[in-house]
Amino acid sequence: GASVSAGRHALSAVFADGPASGTSHGRYNILLLGGDSGSGREGTRPDSIQLVSIDARTGRAATFGFARDTANIVFEPGSVMAGLMPEGWTCGDECLLNGLYTWAHDHADQFPDGIADPGILATREAVEALSGLEIQYYALVDMNGFRSLIDALGGLEITVMRRTPIGGGSSKILDWIEPGKQQLDGYHALWYARSREGSSNYERMARQRCVMSSMVDQVDPRTIALRFGDIAAASTGVLRTDIPQTELGTLAELAMKTRSQKIT
Repeated sequence: GASVSAGRHALSAVFADGPASGTSHGRYNILLLGGDSGSGREGTRPDSIQLVSIDARTGRAATFGFARDTANIVFEPGSVMAGLMPEGWTCGDECLLNGLYTWAHDHADQFPDGIADPGILATREAVEALSGLEIQYYALVDMNGFRSLIDALGGLEITVMRRTPIGGGSSKILDWIEPGKQQLDGYHALWYARSREGSSNYERMARQRCVMSSMVDQVDPRTIALRFGDIAAASTGVLRTDIPQTELGTLAELAMKTRSQKIT
């Protein structure tokens, strides 16, 4: 009973009530953002920006990673952002892909009424312009909350390709994640995904894809059933999405097909 109640609460807290979007050319294109809202949600800068494109019939999926420092973005004609920025987001180092979210919140009064999150809209339209794909849904994961979600799953088994520092940058290196097959808890999995010291943006994006693929491989129905209460509790407040509850059955079935194949 408690598990069903927790599930209902999690579903209504995380998933929207609204109409389902159709597919685009037979595919679902879902924008996945990892942000850090520790300093207040308006300060969120999505540091991890990925697009997952899934064949609606077979479930075969491809992920695209977008460097957070992508510049010179020109929006699709007719989009909201093209109306606000006819020349595009093109002012050099001050106008990078991950800065659009903050810009949109700072200029929310310029957006049409009824837009729930201008930052999401701006980022979505930027990725649509960069990829040429029409995006149906988004999911924004709070990176710090991501830790509790991985712990609720019992950790992730990840093959660490090279020694990765915990800490670094403006603070000292506290520890290292060693190469080889590792069972990483939430703290270490998050550092593996986010560590910057001595890495290029592209290497970091590859690590983020690795963590995401590991989640797809390891989150099976049995794990969810056994740990449902913990997962439901961890998801609330960690995940924001516009995927409606009515679409969950379809997407869950599709996810099972996706799991059985290699993600490109």
